[in-house]
Amino acid sequence: MIMDKEEKDIDECLDWLDGAGTSGRPGDEDLHELRRMADDCNRVFARKAHDAPDVDAAWRQFRDTHRAPRRRRLRRAALWGGWAGMAACLAALVWMALARPEAEEHEPVMMFTAVHESQEVTLSAEDGAVWELGDRRAGQALDEQGIAADERVADYRKTEQTSMQTLTVPRGKDYHLVLADGTEVWINAESRLHYPARFTGDTRTVRLEGEAYFKVARDEQHPFVVETAHLKTRVLGTEFNLQSYAGEASSVTLVTGRVAVQTDHSAEQISLMPGQELTLEADGTSPTLQNVDTYARTQWKEGYFYFDRASLEEILHGLGRWYNVDIELDCDPALLDYHLHYVANRHGTLAEALEKLNNLKRVTVVQEGNRIVLK
Repeated sequence: MIMDKEEKDIDECLDWLDGAGTSGRPGDEDLHELRRMADDCNRVFARKAHDAPDVDAAWRQFRDTHRAPRRRRLRRAALWGGWAGMAACLAALVWMALARPEAEEHEPVMMFTAVHESQEVTLSAEDGAVWELGDRRAGQALDEQGIAADERVADYRKTEQTSMQTLTVPRGKDYHLVLADGTEVWINAESRLHYPARFTGDTRTVRLEGEAYFKVARDEQHPFVVETAHLKTRVLGTEFNLQSYAGEASSVTLVTGRVAVQTDHSAEQISLMPGQELTLEADGTSPTLQNVDTYARTQWKEGYFYFDRASLEEILHGLGRWYNVDIELDCDPALLDYHLHYVANRHGTLAEALEKLNNLKRVTVVQEGNRIVLK
């Protein structure tokens, strides 16, 4: 019965060792318990190595010892070998219990940060003048220059000005611009467009930072050129979406017509057909041409978040850019690579947008003040 108890203690020892590997390093009480169990292990191995006392067997052992000293040495070697094996096994078990890594933990990471800048659409001229387009006085001043502008749209078709202009659209807003040649541009949140009040020269050139949808007025004598950090898109008359946010992949998505795109890493032009999209990595490398659903790329200008098989990271960036909130990652970063189909009204509240995201049952996103946390 004693033997059964001690063998049971060995099983408990092994169970304890297995538990220690998942709960962290043992404390003093655990080490004391380990020593007690190790002593029980020693007694069990000793009892198994030496049978219960037997007088006749003892006499035979004495006789055999004097007759065959070599056999005694072999038995002693076997006994010590057994003890050494037992000690090695126990040491290995203890080492494995203590060396197992603790369960991986994830420190919260801020993946998107809110900004504390003006939340008004602004128009800047090269002479240093700056107007907030929601201000009635700004509208009156621009009207005197032939520029009809309010908080939603600016129209340059009647101006005689030729100076460079910069339209800045903050987070949480978009804007509709009509250039002097009749080209229409829908500018997304956190974007900036540089353009002349009236075009002069052989090309109609503008420069974009962020995202915009272009409906270019056809003029075969004066190609329309959109420059970004890594792309130069040349067209005669067409509709396309162009995205080029700093630090993110850029893309040109052709809806109608044809465009020729040149990257800053190659002199070769890449021609796009309707329904095709050219993407570049954030550093302007690795151009990739593919067929896409242009509907998904253009719904932002119709007032919707529309992501089709997009990564969770892309979706969260879209929400952060529109609602201007901090986004904290408090989970496995691998979740950001989940690809989802997500649709929501951009004119709804952040709470409504997050509810739709949580309804997909793939992730949990909670709002904490001006911050959303992915758990």
